[in-house]
Amino acid sequence: MVQESPLPRSGLYDMIARLLCLIALEIVAYSTSVAQGAEVQGVSRNHAVEEKMAEWLAHPSEFGVRPKSVRLKRTYNADLMTYGKIDIALVDYVMPDGTTGRGFVNGGLTWSFLGPEVNAIKDDDLFVAYCGWAWLFPPLQKGAIETKFTSSGEEARYLALKRKEGLTDIAVTERYKIGSTELTGFRAKRNGTPVQGAGDSQTEVVLPASDPRFNLPAIYFLLGQQVIQSVH
Repeated sequence: MVQESPLPRSGLYDMIARLLCLIALEIVAYSTSVAQGAEVQGVSRNHAVEEKMAEWLAHPSEFGVRPKSVRLKRTYNADLMTYGKIDIALVDYVMPDGTTGRGFVNGGLTWSFLGPEVNAIKDDDLFVAYCGWAWLFPPLQKGAIETKFTSSGEEARYLALKRKEGLTDIAVTERYKIGSTELTGFRAKRNGTPVQGAGDSQTEVVLPASDPRFNLPAIYFLLGQQVIQSVH
């Protein structure tokens, strides 16, 4: 019977070292594979968001053509009244004619506030406006929010407060009745400078022409402030 000679001590150490090396390489390979998989999923999600905005921009009621480029800028993780916890993606885009803009992708509520003046609004302020619009638009479409109604007297009280504060040339631009709450949108002047606002005698947003937000309805910012429970 032939017996195999045990490995010399140095040979045993070499074998263990090689095994440990192989295990380490497998761990690195697995970790790399997992990271690459997560990266692929991330790229896929980003592409889906960008494609959604591209499709929206190409709709005949918008630009009617696909953008030259779309880029995911950031994602807001928000808790919104009615919607609950939701991810809202902010993208920027460039159209073939050179027009630039930003938009939001959130399930079926993809939207972009169009116009060069909007580009001056900060991202976070534009997000507030989007949240206000997203909360207002669906019930408006369903007729759950009234825009034609006889005021209970709240509108007159609110406008009287604005006149007392020194606003002149007040013109009502929009009215909303949400449940028993009446909100009034207006344009006016303060010391000869244009302002626009929306609210009631309890809460409001008033924006001077020098504020970039002036270029969107104040009602969006007013409602956005109310519906955002938290965001990060």
